[in-house]
Amino acid sequence: MRITIDASSLSYPQRTGIGRCLESILPHLASLAQARGDSLTLVSGQPVVNAAALALLDAGAIRAATVKVPSLYAWQQAGMAWQIKEVGSDVHYAPDGLLPIGFTDRSVGVVNDVLWKRIPETLPRHIRWVFALRQRASLESLTIPLSLSAFTRAEALALYGEAAARIRPTSLCAVDHHRFRPAQPEDAGEAASLADFRARHGLPEAFFLCVGNLMAHKNLAVALRAMARLPEDAILAVVGHGDPGALSVAALEAGLSPSRARCLGYLPDDDLPLAYRAAAAFVFPSRYEGFGLPLLEAMASGTPVAYAQAASLPEAAGGAGLPFAPDDDAALADILARLTADPDLRREQTALGLTRAAAFSWQDCAANVFDALIEAAGESDKRPKVTIVTPSFNQAAYLEQTLASVAGQKNADVEHIVLDGGSSDATANILRAWDGRLAYWRSAKDDGQTAALAEGFARATGEVLGWLNSDDWLWSDDALSAVAEAFAKHPDAVMVTGDTVLTDADGQPVMIDMVLPTSRQMRYTMAVPQQSTFFRKSAYEAAGGMDTAFAYCMDFDLFERISRQGRIVRLPKVLAAFRLHPSAKTATWQEVFRRDVAACQHRHGSGLLHEVMIKLVTLEVRLGSVLAQLTAIAKGRRLPSHVNCRLEPLRAYARKKHNLAG
Repeated sequence: MRITIDASSLSYPQRTGIGRCLESILPHLASLAQARGDSLTLVSGQPVVNAAALALLDAGAIRAATVKVPSLYAWQQAGMAWQIKEVGSDVHYAPDGLLPIGFTDRSVGVVNDVLWKRIPETLPRHIRWVFALRQRASLESLTIPLSLSAFTRAEALALYGEAAARIRPTSLCAVDHHRFRPAQPEDAGEAASLADFRARHGLPEAFFLCVGNLMAHKNLAVALRAMARLPEDAILAVVGHGDPGALSVAALEAGLSPSRARCLGYLPDDDLPLAYRAAAAFVFPSRYEGFGLPLLEAMASGTPVAYAQAASLPEAAGGAGLPFAPDDDAALADILARLTADPDLRREQTALGLTRAAAFSWQDCAANVFDALIEAAGESDKRPKVTIVTPSFNQAAYLEQTLASVAGQKNADVEHIVLDGGSSDATANILRAWDGRLAYWRSAKDDGQTAALAEGFARATGEVLGWLNSDDWLWSDDALSAVAEAFAKHPDAVMVTGDTVLTDADGQPVMIDMVLPTSRQMRYTMAVPQQSTFFRKSAYEAAGGMDTAFAYCMDFDLFERISRQGRIVRLPKVLAAFRLHPSAKTATWQEVFRRDVAACQHRHGSGLLHEVMIKLVTLEVRLGSVLAQLTAIAKGRRLPSHVNCRLEPLRAYARKKHNLAG
């Protein structure tokens, strides 16, 4: 596997959070790649200057393909695509989540935040423009989009809707525990280093530390106002890009003497851990963070933490640290005063912070990224578990075949849930006989098929879901194995669908449904067969689950909502059989069917043009079916019913003969 990484954040000596995360996982990614015989190439618009990356390059563990382009974003949106193509990448990693224009190959990217939209004044105009133009498009193109936190995923969902539903919150931030560790007072050498650090920066024995800058979202003003409430010997040291003059002005505006707010600037790598260890407490007042890496670094350093209860910070803190409302300088001042005066509180917070920080490692973060890259490249050997839900009511004559078809699946991890609505026939006896072979079953009066499906999917533990009605069955014993393999090879797919055989009541083939679906078609017609369609549980949940207002076309409704989130992958294989018989809902609920179909087809529009689109898309689906059938026959594929595959008009005859709606 050939991996490329956008290393633009490693081309500048002063790294942001994205660069620090990338340099920290890079050695572990290189080791994982070497263990598998994979290659790892850094691509960037400027030569790499990061020390960790250069060491790996010198050792031959990774490679680099760099050019000299003055504008980072011009290179990223134009030149990077050429570099990736030259390298011959199988999968690309975008730490900032941005892909080149027109890039459609397999990729993993990280949505760090939507700061450009939430607090636009904090970023230069050209950066806002790039993210406004490219973040959504990149998100839709990424094979696997990741996020630093559940908060960031929620932010992206609020901004981008279904386009963000595939985002996976993933542990991607950690601490270098060799660098960030508690102070050791008994170590004379370390004591001297801390004393030297304080002396060089004119800091007292006890001071408070803040990492950030004067950007609006960093909310440094609340920390300055809190300092003004504390005794005059309390000093705040600020680490990060900053202008000492601007900090002095901000301090005066907060009612604080400028001498009590020290701008340390961007510290060398050796000094930053000393700053954390030397501080009496760490203050993180930020209003908006994708994760909040400095919070973990302070905790790992044994320094008590006070943080703003905003954005992802409570998620990152995980119960450690002392929170305050982002605008409440009085609350922050009270926390700092208590930490100064109460040794027991300090010890308690130090212990909580160390425990929290210990749960994060860069090795684990790198493994998470590498696993995603393998999956995105379609090389994962992990096959998702499949849950089949079967709603049932008075179908004892057919239920046994349905149960046996699921139980007989080979090379697949399958669970089967059966929910019977209190049938009066032999259904309950059959289910009792199958007790132990089903993950769950019940036979009791319920609120109908749609409610039963919702109940079953809520119980499901599989990553992939599907349903078979109690008169349908899986066509072959490798159907679900093929489905699981398709999801593994196509991690960007939210649905996998295949062909369906329509049979008579005795199970003899009548015709075959073969479709070539697209997401667009689902707005206008039911473009996939329910029995042979499977979907990710995450997509089901993101779509809002079953809508119990539908009694018949709950599948059309659900699949349309799921299809907005990603790709539909078609398997050229018969996956299931749909039985036509007089007691089927298809034959007996035709008025309900037509009402539900109309509701689904007209939710996105009305009028003459919309009606024309419905007709055109329906025709497109039919022509696609003909094309699929002719292609299958031309390739010599063995089909259950050759006559009806060749002659599409026989579909209408078959539907009329079996009283099939639609």
